[in-house]
Amino acid sequence: MKKFLIIGFVILISGCSTKFAYNNLDWLAYWYIDDYIELTSEQEEAVDIKLQQWLSWHKSEELPKYLAHLSELSEDIRSQSISMARMDYHQDKAAEHWLRLKTRIVPDLVTLAPLLNEQQIEDMFAEIDKQNEEEAEERAERQEKSEAKRKKDGLKRNKKNLKKWLGALTPEQDRLIENMYGQYHRNGALWQAYRERYQAELKGLFQEQDRGVNFQQRLQELLLYPEVFRGEELNRRNLENGNKYKEFLLAVDTLVTEKQRKHLIAEIADFSDDVQDLLGD
Repeated sequence: MKKFLIIGFVILISGCSTKFAYNNLDWLAYWYIDDYIELTSEQEEAVDIKLQQWLSWHKSEELPKYLAHLSELSEDIRSQSISMARMDYHQDKAAEHWLRLKTRIVPDLVTLAPLLNEQQIEDMFAEIDKQNEEEAEERAERQEKSEAKRKKDGLKRNKKNLKKWLGALTPEQDRLIENMYGQYHRNGALWQAYRERYQAELKGLFQEQDRGVNFQQRLQELLLYPEVFRGEELNRRNLENGNKYKEFLLAVDTLVTEKQRKHLIAEIADFSDDVQDLLGD
């Protein structure tokens, strides 16, 4: 449900290039929504209007903030000023970007929601249930693998992720990744349970006949604050995993070569260039 309601902006963090996704957000949004529901011409027209308003706001108000934040991050890396406090700062800044986006878009989504008919709502949640089943099956398949195989796959994935930002890794960095393996909580089942609780609440709301003020207020709360359904255990585990990962990044930073630091700064610069190009379009 959240994927549908955020509509096209999710595409910005998908596999597409940033500039391509941003400049083609209108048709990408419909391509994405089509996985869940088929919009009527009236609904498409209403979404079109909102999309253009969101893009205009995002370009004028948000992209400059992203550019400034990327500049701060790049300078911290260049000056070797990364610390736990600075990582907390950048994490908080990223959360602020996301909150502003939700705060701007969610009220419009709430006004669009009553346009959905019963069949569309049924189709949407049927697709969500299908995706939940597929994710559960994939998680079960992963659990059937031997611990050695899961470790091999996990290390390969973690090294690939770090290599994207730093380039070729040193033996010391490889060992650091290997030593960190197994120190994180595995939260897949808890995340799945959270999603199902949240989606059940949304489904129950949409099954109500009243689409008036109470419906809209409750929907806005659910879209703005889904995290209230996570539960204490998942929140605790997420916090511990987050702190562990920051410790890992600090350790990586002590092992970064000058060549790797330049590679990382160049990766951030490429993204900044994309944002700058979008501002100029």
